[in-house]
Amino acid sequence: MDIYGGGERVCHNVIKSLLEHGEQVELLTFDFDSVRYAQIMGEKLPEGIVVHSLGKRVDVKPPFTVYKRRSKIIKLTKKIKDLDYDYVFSTQTLTAFESALFNEKKGNIAYVHFPEIHHRYMNSGLTRKAYLWLYQRWLDGDISKLDMVFCNSNYTKGMIEKYWSKDKIPEPIVAYPPVDLDPFWSKTPLKDRLKQVIYVGRFIPQKRHELMKKLAVDLPEFQFLSVGGLRDTEQLWFEVFSKDLPANYKLKPNVPSQELVQLYEQSRVYCHLMEGEHFGISPMEALASGCATLVHKSGGTGEFIPEEFRWQTYDDLKEKITHWGEPSESDNSAWDQLRGELWEKISILQPKVFREKIWAHVQWLMQQTENNIQPEHNSKGDVNTKGDRANLLLANRSEG
Repeated sequence: MDIYGGGERVCHNVIKSLLEHGEQVELLTFDFDSVRYAQIMGEKLPEGIVVHSLGKRVDVKPPFTVYKRRSKIIKLTKKIKDLDYDYVFSTQTLTAFESALFNEKKGNIAYVHFPEIHHRYMNSGLTRKAYLWLYQRWLDGDISKLDMVFCNSNYTKGMIEKYWSKDKIPEPIVAYPPVDLDPFWSKTPLKDRLKQVIYVGRFIPQKRHELMKKLAVDLPEFQFLSVGGLRDTEQLWFEVFSKDLPANYKLKPNVPSQELVQLYEQSRVYCHLMEGEHFGISPMEALASGCATLVHKSGGTGEFIPEEFRWQTYDDLKEKITHWGEPSESDNSAWDQLRGELWEKISILQPKVFREKIWAHVQWLMQQTENNIQPEHNSKGDVNTKGDRANLLLANRSEG
């Protein structure tokens, strides 16, 4: 819990879901800053949680970084002597973190954001494949121990089934990430907003903020704004990226949540630049705030964003920004009507809905295991019988 994003919000709401139903929960994580956590999440970590800290995030240098990190994490985890739990619920995509935990317990559960290592392995050249081969084989061992798998979108579900099918995993259950949309709802018409295009994503190279810089050069009639979290580890990259910015392009790292709400509401267009985004919380926030929300055609964001707001090429994106950045009266009216329909669609992302779905399935798994019934792996299983109280260990880490 030393990074704050979609994965950490999943962890937070899994904890709340389990506590709401009388479970005893312990959290295993890297450094935990309770003050910063409360600021980002909008509420404190619930009381009664035992936190096991592994210390600072594991930092290793090339070569063989994934193997060095794996070895260090396993050693750190094994040093903790007072772990006592019945079930493990991993709220980050499987990594070395779980290898020391998935041992002879009643049940292993995972919320999978994306099968990253296997995806990288299958889409790499021979040299990279040789490097990752042993690591992904080790992960296969953990995958085969899973009794229940949640994921963040139908897109991710398809990828899990594509890359993990050989491991005979249970059918993934789509539980869209919890998004607290209440602070973002805004009916401000596009015509009353600034000619501003906003993108929200962590300041890391993978989020492709450089496209915003290029768009600002090509479309000088608009203001462009990149907003996102910035960690010390990306500070050097950020300083280089910040040089020679176009006059109509601004960067805003680590803005408070209240300011983020205002920036969304001031902007006419939100453009999401990631290809293959697994889900995308920021586009949902932008949609709630009333921005014309543009996303790439790949990934899970399309499960909520209509076809006409998805872009394929850079030129396609430019055209859509120009169109919605200066909409006609008819476009304004059409957007106002469509926005209401989309708001109804994204209302299922509320945290309460997420927590109820998580509990329904976890309760079912407990019912099976506590009665020594081998779970039949499928995506159903909403059983309305109360399982026995159990101690769950929430394992949360980010791969950085």
